[in-house]
Order: sequence, then C-alpha cells, then structure tokens
Amino acid sequence: MSDASTINTIGHYCGRFAPGFFGEPLNSFSNVAFILGALYAWRVWHSNGSGDRWQLVLFALAGSIGLGSFVFHSMPTPETLFADLVPIQIFGMSFLGYVALRYLRLSPLATVALLLVFFIARQSWITLVPRGALGGGVTHIPTLFLLVTVTFFVRRRGFLAWRHMAAATAAYITALYVRTWDLAVCSVFPWGLHWVWHLLAALTASLLVFSIAASQPNSSSNLTRGAGASLAG
Repeated sequence: MSDASTINTIGHYCGRFAPGFFGEPLNSFSNVAFILGALYAWRVWHSNGSGDRWQLVLFALAGSIGLGSFVFHSMPTPETLFADLVPIQIFGMSFLGYVALRYLRLSPLATVALLLVFFIARQSWITLVPRGALGGGVTHIPTLFLLVTVTFFVRRRGFLAWRHMAAATAAYITALYVRTWDLAVCSVFPWGLHWVWHLLAALTASLLVFSIAASQPNSSSNLTRGAGASLAG
C-alpha cells in the first residue's frame, strides 16, 4: 500500500513505505508509548497502596489505545480502523465518568447524563466537520474542550490532580498542532509526523492516568492548601 492510498482511502497521514505488517515502522511502534505510560501509572498506583481497582481499568484502557493503533498501522484497512478508534473513545468516556464520580462528586445519574451529552455532541461534531480538516485532528476538538473543562473544575474542587491534567491538556494541544502539519511535510519528509502525534497523544493519556494514580480523590493530603483550608473552615 502506498502513501497515497493510505492518505486518500483510510487515514490522513503518511509514513507507509511498503505493503505488509511492517510497512509503517514509526507509526506502528510509536504506540508502545501508550503501554509504557500505562505501566508507569500502574507502578505509581501499586507503590501508593491504592485500593481503587477502577483505576486499573483506566490504565488497561490507556494501554489498549496503543494496541489498537498498532494493529491499524500494521494492517491499515477500513475494518482495522475500528481497532484504532474504539479504544480511544472508550478510554475518554471512562476517564470522564471516573473523574465525574470521584473528583467532581456528581451522582451516578448526573454522570450518565454528562456522558450521553458529550457522546452526542462529539458524534454530531464529527458528522458536521469536513473530513480530514486539520490533518484529521478536527474530530478531536471536542475532546480538547472536554480536557480544558474537566481540568478547570478539578482545580476548582481543589485537587492536585489538576496539575497533571493541565499538562495533559498542553500535550494534547501540541499533538493536534503537530497533526495539522503532517500532510504538509510528507512531500519533503516521507516519514511524516503521525508518529509524533502518537507520542504526544500517549503523553496525554499517560499524564491523565498518572494524575489519578498519584492523587487519590478521597485523601485530604491531595487537596491544594487553599482549598483544603476552605473546606476545613
């Protein structure tokens, strides 16, 4: 499969140089970063002695993004594209649900409503925006908006996890910026920048899972000093 057929029929990226499983070496193996980030979050979780096993589910889902993307970039077809897209959506929805329940203290019913609203809004956005705009990154704008919003409200609740969430937001903005330049540089740099998008997206997911692994929502020691004082008062 050539670069052109990959760009025109399956995804908006370059970096495939030959047919077969190893035709996109950088695009495929850059996904290891997702797994490494998930493993590091698990190590932090284990060292903290956390009993919150729902976090383990989130770590596994973050790692599954890398696995799904590896499968797609090793065998890019319209069918394997689902292996690339579905884990990302499941992780995003699961992380939002976890933060809503544990950090924002929403009720289960309110959390389900929030997830439904976000899902419908995101799918509507994907349907309306031009296919391939911003190198395909336009479909990720709702997720970026969600990251900014969640970080803001976690900060208002006074949890230290907001710092890593803010760093994750910055990494995601950078990732989207890099993605917009991917196709533009393909003619002069055949490797493209899609693999850099993978690394930055993996950094985003890793910072998010690390934020909850390192900062337990039920521990007063993980509140900012000002928020802790106001809650105590």
